[in-house]
Amino acid sequence: MNILQRPDVIVVGAGSAGCVLADRLSQSGRSVLVIEAGPDLRFGAAPSGISGPSFFAAMSEPGRVWSHVEAQRVAGQARRPYARGRGIGGSSAVNAMIGLWGEVEDYDAWESDFGCQGWSWRDVEPYFRRIDIPLTKADPGSPTRVGSALFEACRLEGWTWHRGPFPLGGVGRDVGPVMLTRSTDGRRVTASDIYLERARERSHVRILCDTLVDRVAMQGTHAVGVILADGTLIESKETVICAGAIHSPAILLRSKIERPAIGQGLQDHASAPLTLALRESCPTDSVAATTLARLSSGFEPADLQILALDHFGEGANEFGQLAVALMHPRSRGQVTLASQDPTVDPIVDFQMLSDERDVEALMVGVNVARQLLQSSPLKDMSNGVFIDDLGTPVEALDQSPGAVGEWLRAYTGDYVHASGTCAMGDRGSELSVVDCFGRVIGVTGLRVCDASIFPQVPRANTHFPAMMAAEVIADRW
Repeated sequence: MNILQRPDVIVVGAGSAGCVLADRLSQSGRSVLVIEAGPDLRFGAAPSGISGPSFFAAMSEPGRVWSHVEAQRVAGQARRPYARGRGIGGSSAVNAMIGLWGEVEDYDAWESDFGCQGWSWRDVEPYFRRIDIPLTKADPGSPTRVGSALFEACRLEGWTWHRGPFPLGGVGRDVGPVMLTRSTDGRRVTASDIYLERARERSHVRILCDTLVDRVAMQGTHAVGVILADGTLIESKETVICAGAIHSPAILLRSKIERPAIGQGLQDHASAPLTLALRESCPTDSVAATTLARLSSGFEPADLQILALDHFGEGANEFGQLAVALMHPRSRGQVTLASQDPTVDPIVDFQMLSDERDVEALMVGVNVARQLLQSSPLKDMSNGVFIDDLGTPVEALDQSPGAVGEWLRAYTGDYVHASGTCAMGDRGSELSVVDCFGRVIGVTGLRVCDASIFPQVPRANTHFPAMMAAEVIADRW
């Protein structure tokens, strides 16, 4: 297949979903062209920053993240860089390697609340089990590590502890090891390493790297291919956009697709950082995230996480963190175009904590984390806990009734789990961009498949849910 011939399918983006689709669609004999904006990455040839255990090192690899994407998390905060994977493997090559499925309630709500027929937990569970990425259990390490201390603190407080993945249907308080997408020898395993490596062996699959897609080529309401940033037209029978929740809506907006919900509904998991000054530094050539605690705020089941970070990477090994995350947010933001120029990144505004219920839920998590920090396993390993880069002690949150809320609005960050900007749902709803098959409503020959189609961000890191979605859509193509 010559790259400029008319393939059956163009896949735009070789991240978690795009790699799965390229493999599954080409298995049936379809000719597939994968177009990726960033560099190539072959299994076994990844630089040490990518293959190693630290996601901080992975994100520092040149050219592996979109360097100019910035986002405002909470109203009033300054815009700051927002890391998105770039290159073969996408964000699966630079993320924290955490493999979670989410909760039963997440997917049942997709069907019942948003009209995503065929996406209930009963429907999607077999597709999670089909995912070929290996999961290995993180080792919390020595007692001087934050992960080990969190595990012991929760155990002393009577939390249910697990040796492996959390059971489904969390209603209490659980703590256990993080499940990581890595091989038994400790190397990162990306979506590309499994799915795209298989697809490369087929003569009817081609991969075009370092190539930026501008927009979808349209003839009326029919998609006929894509137009690259240099103006080149590549025609196809069908096109699927898998560029992620920031760039997929940007491509559709530049293509003048007339769906009002494109770019709307943006969500991420809001995260409040409690930083520990460690008495003993931690090696930075180790996995940063090893232990995870799951609990409920009282508003929704399992809607909070406390993630232990043993270090912050090179130059920050004397600090650890408890990241308190809201896993079922209600606030929504938007992605809009700054320019029709495809080399100009879109404007990203999460509007986190714009729904007051999110503030209240996150406060519950912070209070629980502070209680755990008073237990001997965590207290004995640190010289203090701080709430900002200025070294403000956590006790400052007790100075006034509104101090916690003010701090959350000033310092809440994210888990880099952008989703929801090309939401899936009922074809008759103005809130839907794609239908339950990933087809863009009102357009033929065009689909979207990545975390942007999630109508509500699941209570999980988005890597596995994105691969699940690709498995579902490939099966129903």
